[in-house]
Amino acid sequence: MNPCIIQRKNLHNKLWKIVQPNSTWQIDAALESQEFTYFDKCCYNLPIELYTTPALYLLCKSVKERLHVTDDVIFQANYRVIVSGCCSVFGNKSYPSIIVLSSGAVNTLNEKELSFLMGHELGHVILRDGIVRSFFRRSYPKDEVPRKLNHEFHVFQLLSELEADRYGYLACGCDMNAFLSLMYKWSGGLDMQKFGVSTSTFLNANQRHVQKFMNGGWLGDSHPADALRIEAIHIFATSKSASELRTRMKPIIDSLFKCND
Repeated sequence: MNPCIIQRKNLHNKLWKIVQPNSTWQIDAALESQEFTYFDKCCYNLPIELYTTPALYLLCKSVKERLHVTDDVIFQANYRVIVSGCCSVFGNKSYPSIIVLSSGAVNTLNEKELSFLMGHELGHVILRDGIVRSFFRRSYPKDEVPRKLNHEFHVFQLLSELEADRYGYLACGCDMNAFLSLMYKWSGGLDMQKFGVSTSTFLNANQRHVQKFMNGGWLGDSHPADALRIEAIHIFATSKSASELRTRMKPIIDSLFKCND
């Protein structure tokens, strides 16, 4: 199944046309200014390398190959006890994208769960939405963004996370159990197996939470509510055709467009 969410792609193109500088020189200058941010990130995190973290390095390499990512990507680890990952996508070819995995993720997640997390962050490398976000913030001070445009940017960020989740799902071998186990740990720091929670039980429980968000409201600043993310991947995993996927995803995407900023 194609992981592309067309509404995200359309917003990406629209926002890029609005916020991009007027000349190639301005774009290049803006990208060159990322140098400080790039080297600042490189200074304080542990590089994930073949000679220092061989098993983790080989897993990063295999996930990157599985998603056919040809861009240069640097993987790093930092000391954070929570399960998390982040991605910095740089537009200048001199600065490869950086993916940072928390020590909490590396020490807590199994191989498939960690593959989903890596795949999600590599999804952001593939989508390059971070470049749009960077130029958007440069173009508009936070308190001066036109209301309609700010709403579209908010929805764009939420859709970007849903699409990155699809790459994570592909990266872990389309293993729904691994994805749900990761979300259980991510949301509450708990282990499904330890508490004897089955996949079907978790999905049924999640349905009750999904209904809270189907009429918009506050769905998160940069990431959708976890219940929607779980339901979105369940739909992606069980849809038999692109048409069925679009139809079943429509209520979730509509809820994002109705969300409060």
